[in-house]
Amino acid sequence: MTSTKKPAEDGYRPGYETIATKITALIATTDLKPGDRLPTEHELSEQLGVSRTVVREAVKVLVATGLVYTRRGSGLYVANKTPTQQLMVQNSPTLVDPTQVISLYEFRLILEVPAARLAAERITPYELRELRAAVALNQLSAETKSRQQFRESDATFHRIIARTTHNPFLTSTIVSITNTQGWVFDIAAGRTQDLLQTYVQQHSAILTAIQEGEPEAAAHAMKTHLESALFHSKQEVRLRLGAEPVEPSAPLQHPGSLEGRSISSP
Repeated sequence: MTSTKKPAEDGYRPGYETIATKITALIATTDLKPGDRLPTEHELSEQLGVSRTVVREAVKVLVATGLVYTRRGSGLYVANKTPTQQLMVQNSPTLVDPTQVISLYEFRLILEVPAARLAAERITPYELRELRAAVALNQLSAETKSRQQFRESDATFHRIIARTTHNPFLTSTIVSITNTQGWVFDIAAGRTQDLLQTYVQQHSAILTAIQEGEPEAAAHAMKTHLESALFHSKQEVRLRLGAEPVEPSAPLQHPGSLEGRSISSP
């Protein structure tokens, strides 16, 4: 059976994400139209050289993002609408509005704190293994100072948590955000490797709470993590704009004084 994992140097991606990408390509290259029926789960498994379990998980992602839909007892069909992530901007912008950076993390706090709570209640053993693998690669990336791999494993970590909520609306929204937030990573990650290690520790705390089935602890750990990323994003934005950094105890308020200014991505 063909492995669906990329080599470590290319960044870890769960098998189901790779297969979801291949199914998306299959739809595009075979000129399937909205309403057309896709091959069965068994046929996709044989065609793509993976287990039916991996295909099933990939289909869940595609259903959540709106690319396909299922009919009980009938099969899998191409949806009538463009998937959410294709509606989002895919390329990193040359200029970044500082208020957008802060707004992004405010939005993520609204979504991902309850998502972590649900994940602690609903995660399956299969999903837990995927989450552990993402954290392990995250740790390795920080230790080897591979920022690109860290960024990829960070996004994978948050996508897996979104999927383990088993709520298609939360999943599709969070997945869309992680698919399009590459432009803000270098801002949130700061200028030192120490900050990457801080984020790894925070990811580990979230993982521990989820695997121990502690919803409130998971929600609290996620809140701590995103507020930390929000704070460091504010610091980096101010540094790039030539402003004085704020004290760690300062409130995480929206940076209205920076509105109307933009910064170049590194």
